[in-house]
Amino acid sequence: MRLVPGFLILLALPCAARSPETAPSIQLEKEMARIEAQAAASPAARRLFSATRAVPRREMRGSGLADAIGVRGGAKPELVFDAPRVAELSETEAELLLVLGLSRAALAFPIPVVEAEQAAWQRTLLFAVERGAEDPVFGARLAKAVREAGASSDALDRSALPPRTPWEPSETPSRRLPDRPLARAGLLLYHLERDPERFYWTVEAGTSWPRGSARLSELEDLYALRSREIAALKAPPDGPYAVLGGRRYSGALVRTAFLLRGTGEVEALREALEAYDAVGLASVRVAINRWRRAAGK
Repeated sequence: MRLVPGFLILLALPCAARSPETAPSIQLEKEMARIEAQAAASPAARRLFSATRAVPRREMRGSGLADAIGVRGGAKPELVFDAPRVAELSETEAELLLVLGLSRAALAFPIPVVEAEQAAWQRTLLFAVERGAEDPVFGARLAKAVREAGASSDALDRSALPPRTPWEPSETPSRRLPDRPLARAGLLLYHLERDPERFYWTVEAGTSWPRGSARLSELEDLYALRSREIAALKAPPDGPYAVLGGRRYSGALVRTAFLLRGTGEVEALREALEAYDAVGLASVRVAINRWRRAAGK
């Protein structure tokens, strides 16, 4: 099911006297309120919506973001709707992207970090299976996406050849995440059900990371080992490497550590992640089982 035709037509009309970026139109606000009301069948979504009410929302045409509903702004995130592309989404896709975008906003950080993206997708999949357990139509669409993604992923795995020697590069199958939100959720949920480590790796390996991205664990380790040397820096390093304590580190990682020292941002993100790959993962598994029982599969 596509978004309501009247809404699609309104988005398609030329908007004279409107800037490229505006507050959401009345039509978009109404449609997103309807999508949010449907998504609120999930307890995880309700908690997320409550926690992110203060996140500003913007409407744009040609946002440059990977998704029709995305986040920009680092530590001060904004939820951005690319109006013409939103009109091309199915309702299921709109719900998924709304939850994913707000999950990313809830884990805002000055730079993109791997753990935050993994946690955002895990929260989105928790929403999806909770929603699927309550709505048979949504649940059936999700199950179909998981089956199709699983068949494709298994075929890719079978095509890989194991290395013949320890020095030969392995052919571990990797793939870019699908463009369509439902197909992306299906692939990630397929891996999460069977092997959470494969799910986390698929998010990391399938995401196009901007320059300067990092792992939160690397930042924490660098602070633990080299906090004194970082504090002694007069300016951030400007090369590909930085030497601390006689050891060479990634210049981008040290620059980030320098800029974030004493801000509390690292500690705040770690707290916001809420042990997503331990306690959080256990909650998702329970929700997956409930969805499977409700779907009779």
